[in-house]
Amino acid sequence: MTKTLSLPSGKTATVRKGRGFDLLQAQQKAKTSEEIPYALIAELAEIDGQKLVYEDILELDLEDVIALQAEISGKFTGAKATEIKETTQKPLEQIIA
Repeated sequence: MTKTLSLPSGKTATVRKGRGFDLLQAQQKAKTSEEIPYALIAELAEIDGQKLVYEDILELDLEDVIALQAEISGKFTGAKATEIKETTQKPLEQIIA
């Protein structure tokens, strides 16, 4: 699934749904952990129909970068695991007895 956004600069960005592979790619391309969000933008977004590399994201207007970060990080705010409670079932022998 892809989402189209109008950035503050007037450029059009498309952001696709990410996978674990995209995060791994971003982690490998980033030089430090602080750079991972920028590399992840490069993995998931196209701007005006162009696929950009990590270094291109660093050259974007600040407002565009913040808008893209908000879009990508917003996808993960509701993404959390929930605990599954174990149920204890009686052995069949106890139910029949």
